[in-house]
Amino acid sequence: MKFSILALVAATAVSAAPAPPALGLDVVFQARNFSASCVPHSAMCFYSFNAFQPGTMDTLGYNCTASGVAGWDNGPALPEIQGGTCLPSSRTFDVVRTKKGLEITVSVQVSRLSYTRGSHLIPNRQIKMIKGVTPTGDYQAYVGPKDFDLKRVD
Repeated sequence: MKFSILALVAATAVSAAPAPPALGLDVVFQARNFSASCVPHSAMCFYSFNAFQPGTMDTLGYNCTASGVAGWDNGPALPEIQGGTCLPSSRTFDVVRTKKGLEITVSVQVSRLSYTRGSHLIPNRQIKMIKGVTPTGDYQAYVGPKDFDLKRVD
């Protein structure tokens, strides 16, 4: 009898507790502290962020970085990247330029034949040409939120 009363009290306490906010099931990665910028007076550009996988035992994420040679779009433009690294994990990332902006995709191999991929579109309005102190010092940089979700890609 005492056991059933304790079980009933415990069940009531658990059901009364508010549930933590849930991430959408389609969010497979979160980018933290994202930055992308070209170097003034240079053809080099850099991408850097922390790729965190919510809902897993991943508590710190992995630092992802890549560099590339700037394209040209009325000044040095952020380049596409294939196979950026997220060390020390096996995660990689790609950056693809579309008409709407830059699409960031993070991938991790989960079995011999399958990958988990998450993607986020950085709209063109979050990519700005920054004026340098000289005409040749202009460069392109990301000016959007530092943190964002990457949603599942099939």
